[in-house]
Amino acid sequence: MVSHGHGQGYADLHFLIPETVDDIGVFKGPYFAEYGNLATAGAVSFKTKDHIDRNFLQFEGGQFGTNKMTALLQIPTVDSHQNAYFAGQVYQTDGPVISPQDFKRFNLFSKFHSHFSEKSRFSLSMSAFGSAWNASGQIPQRAVDNGVITRFGALDAMEGGVTGRQNFNLEYLLNGAKNSRFKIQAFASKYNFKLFSNFTFFLEDAINGDMIEQVDNRQVTGLNSTYKFSKQIGSVFSSATIGGGFRADDISVALWKSPQRIRLKNLTDSEIAERNFYLWIQEEFFINRKLSLQLGLRGDYFTFDVQDNLDNPLFAGKSELPHASGYQQQAILSPKMNVVFSPSRSFDIFLNTGSGFHSNDARDVIIGSKVRELTRALSQKGWGASRIDSVLLSRKFDPQHRSTATLPRAIGGEIGLRAHLFDRLNIGISAWALDLGNEFVYVGDAGTTELSGATRRIGFDLEGRMAVLSWLWADCDLSVSDGRFQNEPQGRDYIPLAPRLAFTGGFTMTHPCGFDGSLRIRQLDSRPANEDNTVIAKGYTLINMTFAYKFGAIKIIAALENIFDEEWNEAQFDTESRLKNELNPVSEIHFTPGNPRNIRMGMRFEF
Repeated sequence: MVSHGHGQGYADLHFLIPETVDDIGVFKGPYFAEYGNLATAGAVSFKTKDHIDRNFLQFEGGQFGTNKMTALLQIPTVDSHQNAYFAGQVYQTDGPVISPQDFKRFNLFSKFHSHFSEKSRFSLSMSAFGSAWNASGQIPQRAVDNGVITRFGALDAMEGGVTGRQNFNLEYLLNGAKNSRFKIQAFASKYNFKLFSNFTFFLEDAINGDMIEQVDNRQVTGLNSTYKFSKQIGSVFSSATIGGGFRADDISVALWKSPQRIRLKNLTDSEIAERNFYLWIQEEFFINRKLSLQLGLRGDYFTFDVQDNLDNPLFAGKSELPHASGYQQQAILSPKMNVVFSPSRSFDIFLNTGSGFHSNDARDVIIGSKVRELTRALSQKGWGASRIDSVLLSRKFDPQHRSTATLPRAIGGEIGLRAHLFDRLNIGISAWALDLGNEFVYVGDAGTTELSGATRRIGFDLEGRMAVLSWLWADCDLSVSDGRFQNEPQGRDYIPLAPRLAFTGGFTMTHPCGFDGSLRIRQLDSRPANEDNTVIAKGYTLINMTFAYKFGAIKIIAALENIFDEEWNEAQFDTESRLKNELNPVSEIHFTPGNPRNIRMGMRFEF
């Protein structure tokens, strides 16, 4: 979600019913021309099912007042070239916290697809979801250590929110002559979001408290199209894909000071029209049986149009935040290159490199544009730098904003190998690096901007998949990395919360007698929470287990989460806050506790 009320690039998957997912594609790095804005570290794509194997109803229940019901129903059709199904899911939980979450979510999804001919296919899907909850929020470690609250307590139990989304997706696929393929996708989404949060408690307002209300209402429309074709160039076979499209976001965002969920003061209020148009081409050359080369080029064009409703004389001098209205445009080219050398059918050596980008919040873009416009206008009057800076500061603008990019560029590279051994083991090893340019970041929680310097991340990844038995598989994914700011002194150059070591792995079984299950391990190492590594975000290791047994049309399901009852933090930040009776603020880890050991049971009826 671009220019989101909570933060640039905010995303959630609550609108997705997991049981409808047919395929997940993972693309590491900025190496693939198909993926543009925000696809710097990579991209993930989800494809929903065209058909479901069986109708089913599934009921689950567990600790903390957790209940879930899922239904997938295929609609009977007389034509084998047409298919439609419906899915629904209801979920609720109070969570392990002392103040119940009262979290409820309702999902609906329906998909229809038809083969117009042997060469063409059409599909239509629609979905809707709504959710609301209360939250105990992020709590300071000192409040737990001093016995003010427990790990599952709350200092402001009025936190919470509501959100919803309605999606419409239309796709048409045509297989043409000579293995050519044309695909077009049109989509629309209506989205609402409201979140009440209190991260600092009584730091800013010692009487009413610091609760804020973030609002985001938007309509998203867009188009994706691709055309793929093959050709022979001498002895070289090539496959080319040309793509293009647009995305249009019409957004209303606001930030309120809302202690006890009562609106006290409007901090930001903006109407945003953000457009992204793009064209890309990717061509793969199969030079010989052992060598292939993929070249890509992507062009993106953005327009940002912001109407800041607080940028008017009535609020002049009354706000401590920067306000600006206006429009701006920006274009960027992103080249890509991937090389694969295969000395044998079971062994690949690869080199990937490319440039990507992510857009900034539209409000941040316009503030930067306004800073440059004022600087240019005052310079033409003969004003000196210090006098210009004083004018900018009087309007709450940071003079450094003059030099920041609208579309910060990312440049990445990766080298590694993949192997398929003994007809049962797949292994991959790679080393990578990713540089991201400096930028101003719009802070949705504060309604202001912060400078983020250029960064470099380097790492090493290992992944493995092994068929231990015909019904038992083992897998592991390990990532070791180091992230630093490039232009800061040594010892003060850590990227807060950048992972150092992440691991996931385990065993999965599907036995012919009807048993299936998994044992999963997830580990995240401790990491710096601030730039000088004086505050540490605590790592954790979680072990979860699932088990199921199917007999006839009935399937019994069980899941045990956090088997060894690890005390872990799901989210954690180094935040400055002040509690009700404190004289001075304290900066330390504030966290959201992860679930303790708990069990869920369920039953599925297939028909």
